[in-house]
Amino acid sequence: MMRHPRVVCLAGAGSRTGWAWEIMDGVIRYLSTAGGYDRSDFVEASYRVGGNGEPLAYGEEDSTAPLAASTGAVARSLEWIRRTQAARLHLLGWSLGGVVLFDAAARLVEADPSWARDLGAIVTLSSPLLGSDVDGIDLFGAIAAGPVGAVLARRAADEVARASVRRSAERLRAAGVRVVTLAAEDDAVVTPEDSLLPSAGPENSAFVLRPRRRPGAPYVESVLGHGALPHDPICWQRVLAALGPAVDPANPSEEHARRPD
Repeated sequence: MMRHPRVVCLAGAGSRTGWAWEIMDGVIRYLSTAGGYDRSDFVEASYRVGGNGEPLAYGEEDSTAPLAASTGAVARSLEWIRRTQAARLHLLGWSLGGVVLFDAAARLVEADPSWARDLGAIVTLSSPLLGSDVDGIDLFGAIAAGPVGAVLARRAADEVARASVRRSAERLRAAGVRVVTLAAEDDAVVTPEDSLLPSAGPENSAFVLRPRRRPGAPYVESVLGHGALPHDPICWQRVLAALGPAVDPANPSEEHARRPD
């Protein structure tokens, strides 16, 4: 029986279990309608895991922990998902969720190259992959004051650390993993400069979009522009282009699943 890929989603700092479904609702609906994915194809990673790495319910304190701790927990949750789902994984993260998924994937592939065969694409939405100095931006919640905010601020000011992130992207791409980064032009919290990782090859893999700010949206989205991207139809199209349909129309008999060992 053909198995669809699994799309592993993760929300950002200050989030809790279930927020990925709220933030990614438009993306998920579009992938289901236009890409042939089922609701069961979407899995939420977690900043908190059990003894076997199984994702547990997490809260705001977990998603604002030091970046190394979050990356370790999410990496373990990805290992658990890989073992239990036996399908190719796409990673889709918003804000800090994209950073942690990217860092975890880079760590896993470096430690075990076989991971590359099971990772299809990593897509980040307004994610401060190269750091983000959010000090002084009020009403942005724990990311501005918590441990993870301090780490991101240091990364933004450290060109060596930023270069290391770019090299990780190069290694992932060389291993066959597609890395696509999307940014919002008017995002005052995570700017395109801090969130885009252009490819060195001919394929464009970094996109700056201009999402409309929704009336009645939270302050961080309506005023600062952070959070608008997942609700933008052009963003949905870019995500589907990166992940591809659940079943390749050119090869309908070919599984997009984890290859047997």
